[in-house]
Amino acid sequence: MVKVKIKKQEKNEINLEIEVDQAEVASQLEKVYNDLSYRVKIPGFRQGKIPKNILNLHLGKEYFYQKTAESIIPQSYLDAVKEVNIEPIEQPRINITQIEEDKPLIYEVTVQVKPEVKIGSLKDIKIKREDQKITEEDIENGIKRIQESHAVLKVVNDRLAREGDFLVIDAEAYLDGKPIEYGKWEKQLIQLGKSAIKEFNEKLVGCQPGEEREIKIVLPPKDEPGGEPDKEAKEKEVLYKIKILEIKEKELPELNDDFAKTIGEFSDLKDLKDKIGQELNRQMERINQSNFEQKLLEKVADICEVEIPNVLVEREINYLLKSLEEDLKSQKMSLPDYYKSINSNEEEVRKEYKVVAEKRIKEELILDKIAQEIGLEVSEEEIKDKVKTIAEKMEQDPLKVEANLKKNNNWEGLRENIRREKTIEYITKQVTIIDSEEEEKSK
Repeated sequence: MVKVKIKKQEKNEINLEIEVDQAEVASQLEKVYNDLSYRVKIPGFRQGKIPKNILNLHLGKEYFYQKTAESIIPQSYLDAVKEVNIEPIEQPRINITQIEEDKPLIYEVTVQVKPEVKIGSLKDIKIKREDQKITEEDIENGIKRIQESHAVLKVVNDRLAREGDFLVIDAEAYLDGKPIEYGKWEKQLIQLGKSAIKEFNEKLVGCQPGEEREIKIVLPPKDEPGGEPDKEAKEKEVLYKIKILEIKEKELPELNDDFAKTIGEFSDLKDLKDKIGQELNRQMERINQSNFEQKLLEKVADICEVEIPNVLVEREINYLLKSLEEDLKSQKMSLPDYYKSINSNEEEVRKEYKVVAEKRIKEELILDKIAQEIGLEVSEEEIKDKVKTIAEKMEQDPLKVEANLKKNNNWEGLRENIRREKTIEYITKQVTIIDSEEEEKSK
């Protein structure tokens, strides 16, 4: 049993005095003495039979009191939190004020808790739904992308290189007359056109196999290979010596029924177009819903009041930076290199992320408060239904997906995602939605 007293509360910080009764302290203290008597070795005494006074002499009473407190505090703190109905958002700061034999354990806890959220009137919100539609042009572009992905590169021998062609080249880069480390490429494939470096495009259009050309590119000081930005530094000129090995052009397959049959389970070209249209419409529905929900949450946030704790902001910023770092790793780039590439630093990026973090946290606090107010819960059955949906998309056994979620501690995260979705559904039913198409018809 614990006794809890709220000593002080300011904004999102609360100070509790927690008292654990003497009987629990005595029981745990006895257990600590007993455990230690089996673990320590003291000459003249058998392990497990060492008297308390001898243990105190060797280790000190305070040591046993501290161990007793460490064993009691975690559970008693959770019991106290439950009793006063608070939601801590950080690790507690603990100060033990009393721990003695034959007396209760008393300690103080200072911790930041979830802030109070004042929800405005959802029924006063009016929001315009502006869904985008898939056009025939979108479908045609989708078919063209598939056609492009099945194109083959054919060697050209009867003309000079032109924009859109692919060149197979050997190249080596020089700075101040010396070869640049890792600046040599053999049989490198490049494409001429808008995506090519301007100087490369200008010098290589009109070339032919066997020809050698030199291309000069001027680098600003901050881009100097291996260098650091320097206000007094001069521009550097990199020389590329290039030998053209081959010219290739893209040969597209003909769009017909045979093409449709060869790339998948399609009966003809019309069937392929229909399937592309269906998939594009599904994608657009997801995009429209995501855009609507974001707009909806912004409207809801505007009518709600909440003071966002800095500890949550910093935690979210750190999470965003960690996610960025993981993404950069896949591109073989470090955070310092990224900051340099965008001419910025961690301090500036943290400032930018702070705006994103505050927006996210405010929205999540509001959703959580609304879910609490309406008593919204997520059942195990709802989670399992969601797992089945995920498994179908992944073409995996639902039991395997469930096992992986639990193994990676994502089961409760999935519950929270479902709770979020259900809360947004509830909000959607409370607000007034203006359909853009209906609005146009009424004009």
